[in-house]
Amino acid sequence: MSHDHLGCACCNLPHLPTLTSGLLTGTALSGELDAAFQQAYPQHAQKLTPQATIFHNGNIHTMAADGSDQVAALGIAGGTIIATGTLDEVRQAMQPHQASEVDLDGRTLLPGFVEPHMHILPSALYKSWLSLTPFLSAPRQQELDPEYSFKSISWRIGAALGQPDQLPKDKKGNPWVLGFGVDPSLMQSWEDITASELDKLSSTVPILLMNSSGHLAYLNTAALKAANIEDSPSGVLTEIRIAKALLVAPLPKLPEFIACLKQVLDNASAMGFTSVFDAGLGATDAPLVEIGLLKLAAHLGPVRIGAALFTKPDEKALDNWLDHYKPDLDNHGDQRFSIKAIKLIADGSNQGLTGYQSQPYACSHDHSIPEVPPTGLSNYPDTSVFSRMLDKAVGRGWPVLVHANGDKAVEYVLHSYDKVLTPRPGGISEEEAQKRRQLRLRVEHASLLNDEAITKMATLQLNPSFLIGHVGYWGHTFQQTIFGRERAQLLDRCHSALNAGMHISLHSDHFVSPLGPLRMMEQAVFRTMEGAPGKEVLNPDERISRMAGLRAVTLDAAWHCHMDHLVGSLEAGKRADLVILAQDPLDDNVRKLRDIVVEETWLAGVQVHSAATSAGAVTR
Repeated sequence: MSHDHLGCACCNLPHLPTLTSGLLTGTALSGELDAAFQQAYPQHAQKLTPQATIFHNGNIHTMAADGSDQVAALGIAGGTIIATGTLDEVRQAMQPHQASEVDLDGRTLLPGFVEPHMHILPSALYKSWLSLTPFLSAPRQQELDPEYSFKSISWRIGAALGQPDQLPKDKKGNPWVLGFGVDPSLMQSWEDITASELDKLSSTVPILLMNSSGHLAYLNTAALKAANIEDSPSGVLTEIRIAKALLVAPLPKLPEFIACLKQVLDNASAMGFTSVFDAGLGATDAPLVEIGLLKLAAHLGPVRIGAALFTKPDEKALDNWLDHYKPDLDNHGDQRFSIKAIKLIADGSNQGLTGYQSQPYACSHDHSIPEVPPTGLSNYPDTSVFSRMLDKAVGRGWPVLVHANGDKAVEYVLHSYDKVLTPRPGGISEEEAQKRRQLRLRVEHASLLNDEAITKMATLQLNPSFLIGHVGYWGHTFQQTIFGRERAQLLDRCHSALNAGMHISLHSDHFVSPLGPLRMMEQAVFRTMEGAPGKEVLNPDERISRMAGLRAVTLDAAWHCHMDHLVGSLEAGKRADLVILAQDPLDDNVRKLRDIVVEETWLAGVQVHSAATSAGAVTR
């Protein structure tokens, strides 16, 4: 089925071009933008000097690739790791730097965490909307709301309607309710949302609710009328059709948007992230503005930002990136922003019923999405177009991230990878094939992997990055409703991927699931279905060790992002990106890893987060 599909639930919002083109035009590109950033980052005028510091008397896990995991001390100076080893060895190496000493007093020191797949600008945009997500509020924002239902979100919408002066206004001055994060699949009882249901909340104030997947929007009749939409009486819009409603909906002001952007990155830092990877930059009609925004945010903010350039199913769009950019893979400077890869999207999201499957969703008779077949959507009805684009990007030396959720999407993605990575008569040489395979090519989400797919990925030296919340948050509904018990066993097969020799990473796909490296580690280690009444384990054979889980959010995540020469482990010569935890996540006695307090986060030798001075700073 051909579908005008700009992006996937977790990778790109089809309506983001509408929002950013409204936000970032005219004077916003110069003076107004500068003023907004200065307002958000007033402290940047005070240049912070990297500290010369020796850390000791704690659990210092280097995560070094050579296996030298735990050391007694670590020394940093000038934003760089100078030495690790015994306290005497580190003191000797640090003599030229006049270092102070930090007694960890039994706390744990790790390399800063790496988020290998999130979406920064969409996350910032949605922070200005009413939160209707299935997660609890801070400080429990990484926990499912057990009372989540259409009734509970209706109460929140009603409360917002009760304060009309606080509602965002459109260009005509009319108030709207804009809500984000609705997820019927995680409600106590799956309830399909329609215009008639929303009209009961208000028949006069336009209501626009975005599904957490980004693929769907729910509008009441007033919103349909405001957008002049007459062919969707159900009020359910899909994909690019959402943009028509957003053209008339309110937009946040630039200072508010920049403040939300800062909050996203500050939250990441408070979680212990020192590097984040935007897995879909440039999706709007103003890609250079997107790049400029993140570059500025990276230089002012508390995290490094790597990025993959989003490419829709259009060979000319890919050519534009390839002709004007080159991947920055091995710069050894203090990189705060770098473009690393190309991003292609094969299908949609499984919880949104748009992931491309070989057989219909188990719930297709009870729940369906307008204009979407029961087997979901492929972004490339003609897979030869996908193969050509993949070949072109890899042939030009670009690492590629390919989003694939459904098993049918995984199948055609791996078939295309095989075509561009395998030497054949009249094709690429063995030497060229090996060169291409060294690009650390990724399959994003790789949600449903059978044994054949795992074997093929390992043979082609491909590597999966798992949205591990599929197991922890959605595992129960996948097993009971969306896929059924047998197909759900194929979700996020971390252990099998490691056994096959692949590098794996864990990601949040934020905004889709909450930020939280220790939560992701916990969900991979225990695979508990948090929505299940008995908190059962989903396919216990796919649980991984604590060390493997920690590597998947540190060194291996950095490796996925071509950043491991700078970050991801505590080794001499690397950047002094560190996190100090109140407890050791490798301690078998600690089970609720997500509850471990992140006491300090350091970026390039500068403390950028302290729990002692930032209590309550983390928000949804």
